[in-house]
Amino acid sequence: MVEKPLGQMSLREIRELARLRMPHEAWEHFMGAAESGATLRRNQRTFRRYLFRQKIFHDITKPDISIELFGRRIAMPAAIAPIGSFSLIGDDTERQVGEAAARVGTMIFASHAAHSSVRDWARATSAPIVFMGYLSRGREAVLDQAKQAEELGFAAVGITMDVVQPVKLGSVVPLSTKDGKPRRGQTASPKDIEWLKRQVSLPVVIKGIMSGEDARTAVEAGADALIVSNHGGRILDFNRAAIEAFPEVAEAVGKKVPLLLDSGIRSGGDIVKALALGAKAVLVGRPVGWGVGAAGVEGVVRVMDLLAEEISRVLIMTGTASIQEVSKSILIRDDGAGHRLS
Repeated sequence: MVEKPLGQMSLREIRELARLRMPHEAWEHFMGAAESGATLRRNQRTFRRYLFRQKIFHDITKPDISIELFGRRIAMPAAIAPIGSFSLIGDDTERQVGEAAARVGTMIFASHAAHSSVRDWARATSAPIVFMGYLSRGREAVLDQAKQAEELGFAAVGITMDVVQPVKLGSVVPLSTKDGKPRRGQTASPKDIEWLKRQVSLPVVIKGIMSGEDARTAVEAGADALIVSNHGGRILDFNRAAIEAFPEVAEAVGKKVPLLLDSGIRSGGDIVKALALGAKAVLVGRPVGWGVGAAGVEGVVRVMDLLAEEISRVLIMTGTASIQEVSKSILIRDDGAGHRLS
């Protein structure tokens, strides 16, 4: 079979190419989820409950899909999720992801679990960066990287707080991809948010919020932005999909802080649906892994270009001139009755 040029590949085809090219251990890690994998599947399936309301009588041909996030202008409302296991694909993978982010004009959320330090990320890319710490590595380690991030001009810093229990792949808790040590959980406390807020002047982002109650607690403790995420289905089996939890979080905190959505994004349509429900932007995880695994820098660029093209297509087909104009009015709940969301 003749392989298509990368520029003609769909995300599904890039995923298959990545499966063939990535080391087996890396593929299994990227595709793994906790226990039965129910949460992973639900993340994607739930997006299908929302349909778009088509509108064609307008003169919109080139919608503005750029946004401002943490004071930085980025080309699209999709940033690269904090992934600690890029190094399983190759020694140069994190640098390749950084180069690709700069090429497409998006933002990187850099994981504390990655091999690269904040200084390595800063050298690797001109893209705006958000450092996401793990308190399981200790407050001193988080603070050291957060302070350096501030000095280096990062856009924000934060904590991934949903690892109260460590990541699980099937029935196994894998060793850390950073240092090969056993993973361990951490307690989640609003005092940790208050502590980080006292230490840095950058916006503080909290990842792993899946309820209105936790959202209120985080904002009251000083969080400047929240990421609604179930860690891609890798923490709690039979959890709600992130997009299911999102309306509850949005109702709880209103517009007090920007809300981002992580977990389950597979298309530009998914991104627009999240924005219509109130997200400022989304984080893209596994598809970026497939892109870099399939074709390095160019693979990530192709994945992000696909998402950008799909976002623009949806906006044109719903009569929406810019990301700022996206609202619930373009969505219909697929309940058989075609109800527009209020």
